[in-house]
Amino acid sequence: MSETLRLYYTQPRLRETEAAALEVLGTPAAPVLILDRTIFYPEGGGQPCDLGTIGGVALDSVVEEGGQVLHRLSGALDAEPGTSLPLVLDWARREDHRTQHSAQHLLSAVLLRLFDAPTVSFHLGAERSTIDVEGKLLSDEDLAEAEAAIEEVIAEDYPFVTHLCPPEELGSFPLRKRPPEGEEQLRIVEIDGLDYSPCCGTHVASALELRLVKLLGAEKYKGMSRVSFVAGRRALADYGSVSRIARASARAFAVSVGELEEKARRSVERLKTLEASLAALSRERATLEASLAAASPGGLASPALLRFADRDAQAAFESARAYAELGAAVLAVSMPELTAVAAAPRASGLGERLKPLAQAAGGKGGGGPASFRASFSDSLSLESFVASALTELGR
Repeated sequence: MSETLRLYYTQPRLRETEAAALEVLGTPAAPVLILDRTIFYPEGGGQPCDLGTIGGVALDSVVEEGGQVLHRLSGALDAEPGTSLPLVLDWARREDHRTQHSAQHLLSAVLLRLFDAPTVSFHLGAERSTIDVEGKLLSDEDLAEAEAAIEEVIAEDYPFVTHLCPPEELGSFPLRKRPPEGEEQLRIVEIDGLDYSPCCGTHVASALELRLVKLLGAEKYKGMSRVSFVAGRRALADYGSVSRIARASARAFAVSVGELEEKARRSVERLKTLEASLAALSRERATLEASLAAASPGGLASPALLRFADRDAQAAFESARAYAELGAAVLAVSMPELTAVAAAPRASGLGERLKPLAQAAGGKGGGGPASFRASFSDSLSLESFVASALTELGR
């Protein structure tokens, strides 16, 4: 088997180098290379692979299969065994991944120590990362306590140290989780006596490199707590974004940032009250309009078509329901929302009858025996449905 020297372990800050191709696999249009040395970390241990270029061609992925590191290219490369090729690492991606991964180790150690909450799984996402931990659902107060403990470790600049050892020497390390089986040599990542974890990923050299770890929240997930977090540049960008939004919102409300939370709470309560009042008025208006139509010389037409240029779909629904309560089948249309609502005075299978017509016109919706609602992406599709629905309602 061709052996590859893994420089991402021995020289983790190396960004460019030369390597010789040992084997060239795959296809001419998308070759797969095995190199004598590599700076590209293959996907594994919960961490995505490194990317960059080989011979000027972008990497599509880097994976490990059968003990070999396979570099899959996104395009053709003129190379054969023995060819020397320049390797260029996407350092920003590497730095981000090792920062998030290292922050996960620290977060897992802190949650275990503070709340006896062992980590079950880790996902390094493109925008935020998550860990799933056993135990109670962590509260905002718990997360704040964990953040403070993490900040202390960062301020004290705890070193991250990697130990290489055969499986028989694992007893000398108080491991946080069980190591993988079948390995001839294991990598143990230590956070200066705070945490020992078997891990094949890339990591920072010291806690200070993490800069900031921000816990974004916790939610229930399969009987566990799923904790979302960001670290390093992601955390700084998140703080900057939240700070800008908070300042802009405070200006809009004419309050200070410190007063914003209470102002927003009161505004939401007032909005709910106003919406409830508006809904009641909408129902009263619909009932009055239906009563006036019924009292007119011609009475209520059935089926009736109500077209509104300034009402939303909910207001259209209230009108349709009011007409149906007085005995008319009706189709009410909200032009601003390109939505049609049908109602009938009794269970008449409207959903089954009108859904195929809406789908044929390119709409999406559904309903039950006495009502139906469908929305459309353009007015032509809406009008097509209105025409066919009125014919169906008149049967």
